[in-house]
Amino acid sequence: MDERNLCLHELFERQVRRTPDATAVVDARTTLTYAELDRRADVLAAHLRSAGVAPDAAVGVYMERCAEYVVAILAAMKAGGAFVPLELAYPPSQLEDVLSDCEPIVVLTKEAHAGRLPDWQRGFRMDVEEPATSDETPEPPRVDRENLAFIPYSSGTTGKPKGIANPHRAPVLSYLWRYGISDYGPDDRVGCSVFFVWEVLRPLLRGGASYVIGDDVIYDPPALVRYLEEHRITEIQMTSSLTEAVLDASGPDLAERLPDLKTVWVCGEVVTKTLARRLLEALPHTCSYNLYSIAETHEVAVTELGEALGHPESTYCPVGRPARPERLYVLDDGLRRVPEGEPGEVVVGGEMLARGFVNLPEKTAERFVPDPFAGEGGARMYRTGDRGRMLSDGHLEILGRADFRVRIRGYNVELGAVEAAIETRLAVRACVVVSEGDEGEDKRLVAYVVPEPEDDHRFSGWDLDPKTGRSKEIRSALRDALPHYAVPAVYVELDALPIQDTSGKVDRKKLPPSPPRQARPGRDGDLSGVRLTADASRSEKEDLLKRIWEETLRLDEDEVETDDNFFDLGGHSLAAAQLSGRVEEGFGVHVSMPLFMEDPTVGGLCDRIEALQRDEDGEARPSEVDLRAEAVLEPEILPEGGETKDLRNAENVFLTGATGFLGAFLLDGLLSSTGARVHCLVREREDEDPIETIASNLESYGLPVDGMDRVVPVVGDLGEPLLGMDPEKFDALAREADLVIHAAAAVNLVYPYPALKAPNVGGTREALRLACRRRTKPFHFVSTDGIFPPDAELCEEDTDLDSLAEAREDGYGRSKWVAEKLVREAAGRGLPACVYRPGFISGHSETGASNPRDLQGAVLSESLRLGAAPEVDGWRLEMTPVDFVAAAILDVASKPEALGGTYHLANPEPVPAETVFDWLEEGGYVLDLVPHEEWSNRLEAAPPEDENGPGGVLRGASPDAADLSDNNVYDDRNTRRILGEDGPTRPDLNEDLILTYARYFAARGWAPEPASLQESGRQG
Repeated sequence: MDERNLCLHELFERQVRRTPDATAVVDARTTLTYAELDRRADVLAAHLRSAGVAPDAAVGVYMERCAEYVVAILAAMKAGGAFVPLELAYPPSQLEDVLSDCEPIVVLTKEAHAGRLPDWQRGFRMDVEEPATSDETPEPPRVDRENLAFIPYSSGTTGKPKGIANPHRAPVLSYLWRYGISDYGPDDRVGCSVFFVWEVLRPLLRGGASYVIGDDVIYDPPALVRYLEEHRITEIQMTSSLTEAVLDASGPDLAERLPDLKTVWVCGEVVTKTLARRLLEALPHTCSYNLYSIAETHEVAVTELGEALGHPESTYCPVGRPARPERLYVLDDGLRRVPEGEPGEVVVGGEMLARGFVNLPEKTAERFVPDPFAGEGGARMYRTGDRGRMLSDGHLEILGRADFRVRIRGYNVELGAVEAAIETRLAVRACVVVSEGDEGEDKRLVAYVVPEPEDDHRFSGWDLDPKTGRSKEIRSALRDALPHYAVPAVYVELDALPIQDTSGKVDRKKLPPSPPRQARPGRDGDLSGVRLTADASRSEKEDLLKRIWEETLRLDEDEVETDDNFFDLGGHSLAAAQLSGRVEEGFGVHVSMPLFMEDPTVGGLCDRIEALQRDEDGEARPSEVDLRAEAVLEPEILPEGGETKDLRNAENVFLTGATGFLGAFLLDGLLSSTGARVHCLVREREDEDPIETIASNLESYGLPVDGMDRVVPVVGDLGEPLLGMDPEKFDALAREADLVIHAAAAVNLVYPYPALKAPNVGGTREALRLACRRRTKPFHFVSTDGIFPPDAELCEEDTDLDSLAEAREDGYGRSKWVAEKLVREAAGRGLPACVYRPGFISGHSETGASNPRDLQGAVLSESLRLGAAPEVDGWRLEMTPVDFVAAAILDVASKPEALGGTYHLANPEPVPAETVFDWLEEGGYVLDLVPHEEWSNRLEAAPPEDENGPGGVLRGASPDAADLSDNNVYDDRNTRRILGEDGPTRPDLNEDLILTYARYFAARGWAPEPASLQESGRQG
């Protein structure tokens, strides 16, 4: 029978007959031969048929990637059904949504995960249950290539889980096409990880072995390289980002360490030519491919990276010639072909298409449309939403998912946004910005400007160099309005812009040429051979460093200042690695990455170079921080005994953080629900009374100040010994206070641990000292869910704290881990203590009063202001209203039985970001979902008017996609148990709550009113 007409499991069974004793699957604990894998799958398939699985029925697979996972998916297909991959990272609500949508007959899982399935969902625990056997087991059903094989789910752009119904036909034809490019044999060992569902079966149909790489390895580049080396992996498929991370973490001996690695596939993201060149140089004997593949269409196109790198027409590496050139189209918005070389939407037809989307007929009709170019009735094509263009030699180039824009040094730049910034900030009547040169060091932005009269209120200090067209003054004036890469390098003054007679638009073709590039006097740009010793002057060293930075970051001459931060100028891990090598060439010393990160400025780097040049071996490392050693509590911090009070009968409460967001609501709750005097730590400010500082903070969130007669300001400093108090005051407060609520912290997601140690670790240490001194006082500590790693998935309240010691790399999470460890140490000495771990604390559920410094709220408000929201796969919003967080802490603090516990206050059921944006659109807001990179560019190009509002949080610190796609779910069983039915109830994260926040943002001027209100305002 023609193998094109077989099903996936039939092709596997054919291979079993050919190589029964060959290794098929290997994971960390198990190795299965083809015969063993087939036997286990047959037994499980019989069980599934007895359970009612029939052709096209869904069978869920809910477990970590492992050998049993492969058994499960083969058994599902052998039983006639289609397997549905269910991610362990799904929150409960999303898991229920997917299960409700696909209605699996049974979910194959393991004991560790079965408890998370809904009560109504039938499950089978493969590691503890035996498959049922019976003489009455139904015979294997007849299935053909049009029956469903698997149904992967993706959130799509609407927030509703979207199942993609893939028949056997699609992956079989896809695999057979791939075999024609790169086939497998008995010696092939294929690493399967990122694209597991798509990868793991492909080798098993041709005699290769599939090696299951766990998430703990795949996202740790050094560990991944060790795995590939130790297991002699011959093939792996990775994203561009992962490929770059592996290269960043590897030395020049990568090819020597991986002599068996024959094939690398790069897929899922655009491949730059720089990355392609690095990969080819690092692995010269490995065949590297650039693959374009989509879940709804399977493989679309592929090419060898060596061929793609040398393509003369493309900006990025092309993805090669399509698998079916006659069924791939680049179309305009009206689904008409665009000319060769012009950008348009990539649309794919042919036999590798999925059936459509499960239970979404309208969405299916919208994306799977009739193919008018096929010449056959009933043919369909899939609208990918990707932008691309067909090159003259038939290669396809993918441009991304946004409108075509210029790229400067790898960044997308919207020219219109640059023009708008110039017209806003500078005294110009008109402006046009163009890009000239090729991508790389020679590409630059040129601004043609028509100046206004000199008395214009905007900046008019041109001071242009007529030979170069450069102006340091203009660049400085634009630096706070545009990201560094979007600030034009050259400016040309014109009396008027040339206009097309027919359209009335600017005729860019008639713009005069820009000033030619000028050779740098005495600086030819080639730094090879330039070496400065310790005897060189400081100015000579800084000048060389600036030149190195300009070359590394592809900046213009004199663009770098001594106090510029490398990462503010666009640096990243790859550029920092390049910088390190150039510094070693130029100065003869090696500055390690951690040492550089302590002060990534020209001045800071120069300090470290000089210190290393004085050192004999030219090598140094920053002091390594041993968090366990940091988390040692002094012996004298020991509870002194005495009767303790809970919040119900406390007469004096010591509160830190009252001048912050959560602290304001804690103070309000203390004043409204108790009769206690509240002693509030507050830093002294010039020209402001401490009590006024506390009161103005309450008023800023709409909270009453009529209870201020019970507030006692305690002037001090969180980062100082004894909290900045003199010994007598500290001792007096220790005698008077009955209970401590420590809610203050320095929150900064960029600073390293040493920068946050004093306020977060030292402050907690001193607060514990106060709680223990004179008489024992219950201690309530506000920690963070940020002590868990972003890939922890299920985060439990009673997780062993020691297991998280190495979980975080950011300074804030590490400092809070040490602080929480100190609290636990004090509790072990007899101090009654509670630990609270909130997540993203959102605004008040009724008033909307929000923290202008909150990252997630800032992303929302800025999206409303821009009219665009970032589209990030896996992004779910975890938002817990501040009124609930404060009320829950105070409720727990009133219950003696709660002492000693840890309480999660993060929302255990985050909502997909797409759903939140849908709610906002239903509320009248206009929001376009755009790629994250484009959203970041728009953000940087359109700064907010109020730098003290949420927009100020994101200036120069826009969260990357990884920051938003946190898959953790925070279990809160302890919290629910102790709050009980009579305690505070967490408000639902729903449309009403989100619109409450949006109205608050609008009232504060952070975001616009809904379009409907704006329209009525104009009409009125």
